[in-house]
Amino acid sequence: MLQDVVIENMQLQHEAYVNRMARPAAPAQPPEGIGIVAVVPGVGLQRVFESLGVSAIVAGGQTMNPSTEELLSAIASLPNEQVIVLPNNANVILTAQQAKSLAESRNDRTRRVAVVPTRTIPQGISALLALNYQADLEANLRAMEEAAHSVQTIEITRAVRAARVNGLGVAQGDVIGLLNDELCATGQDCAQVAISILERIHAERMEVITIYYGADSARSEADAFAASIKQRFPAQDVELIDGGQPHYKYIVSAE
Repeated sequence: MLQDVVIENMQLQHEAYVNRMARPAAPAQPPEGIGIVAVVPGVGLQRVFESLGVSAIVAGGQTMNPSTEELLSAIASLPNEQVIVLPNNANVILTAQQAKSLAESRNDRTRRVAVVPTRTIPQGISALLALNYQADLEANLRAMEEAAHSVQTIEITRAVRAARVNGLGVAQGDVIGLLNDELCATGQDCAQVAISILERIHAERMEVITIYYGADSARSEADAFAASIKQRFPAQDVELIDGGQPHYKYIVSAE
């Protein structure tokens, strides 16, 4: 299946990233020293994160933020002495930091908990691709934050009400496009809105465009969306994955 090929390709990207950083290739699964907790919406996206070595997944995301107790429970469920939390949503970062503080204060044994403040799903995936289980925690935190900041995130959805944001007038039902959480494009066609944002960030200079289609997008619709992106950016690798996320018809990463 295409999704299996794409996930395998992500694992190859992980190895390539580590090699570029002149480090030994990381093992496929984390050792006892490090555990990863990630907040992820959608079964397809959860599968991607699991394939990249995430130890515990907490369901959540836009409009369905997990509680501090849910994150704390996920951290406590791991046997690892070091735990990294990926919130993958700006609204979850504070909750993750609160869970970190509580986990460290409640635990009788020595445990380090760190939060990499990923604001989007693509940032979380890029952070995981930069993770090297043979490096120490501090080195990994630096590498993961750097990788998270290197990816551009585009989210495509429909407006639930009329509004005016960032100088853009939006009517109910319009397609809207967010770039790194900021509304920057509107229109009637999902692909055209996404392309306008990709042009804005000069995606023609990037290597990979990955599309995660949501629960509200049929596969045939997603195929057509990806084909439009590929037609506009023929030199880039365009990958399509069933993310299954709610709210966003498409989440697009470019790096």
